[in-house]
Amino acid sequence: MSAWLPYVGSPLHHGPLTTFFAAFAISPGIPALLALTLERRVMKGRREFVAFYYGDPLLALAAATGVALSGPSPQASVLHLIAGPVPLILMACWLAFGAWQWKAELRAGMYTPAQAWSPTKIWHQMVVYPVLGYMVTATVVAGMATPTGFAGTWAKMLIVGCVLVWILANVHDRRHPKLGHPPYDWRRLKPVPQPWPLKSTTLRANRRICD
Repeated sequence: MSAWLPYVGSPLHHGPLTTFFAAFAISPGIPALLALTLERRVMKGRREFVAFYYGDPLLALAAATGVALSGPSPQASVLHLIAGPVPLILMACWLAFGAWQWKAELRAGMYTPAQAWSPTKIWHQMVVYPVLGYMVTATVVAGMATPTGFAGTWAKMLIVGCVLVWILANVHDRRHPKLGHPPYDWRRLKPVPQPWPLKSTTLRANRRICD
């Protein structure tokens, strides 16, 4: 039986490079494409959350390093964490967290409803959390559990460093909000025309950055 979840985990069978590009495509690759084609904007680091713009590529690197360490057949001691029903439970938990966060941010005024239902926000909450969450969690666990020599120890330190930077970036983002997602009008398939009313924390932050 395959150690990795079918379909979602299939890139992990093809080595670290494929794993990196698959994870990178999930975020920030496809969000950048959605922003360009549907939201009609080019994502720029100055206006994006640090954890997304810089942190998610580091998670892709951590996942690729985990696959490089574990190979296509992870240690038997961790199979129960990445095979069988556990991955589905893990993805369900990430999806539930994404839905909870979605609602909590809307209630807290971080986003307006038009922002909360923008293409990039939907992708982030409904796809990035469960899919990238599984890929990174499974590969990091498998890689860290693999017995290694000196070089492998450095690889594990790289994994830890990538995840730690991502965590710190999330902490930073909570204190320094950015636009993240523009108000979107699905009836016209384009962003709400500017100027946007400053009805959310992120819209006010965006105005300060633009000014």
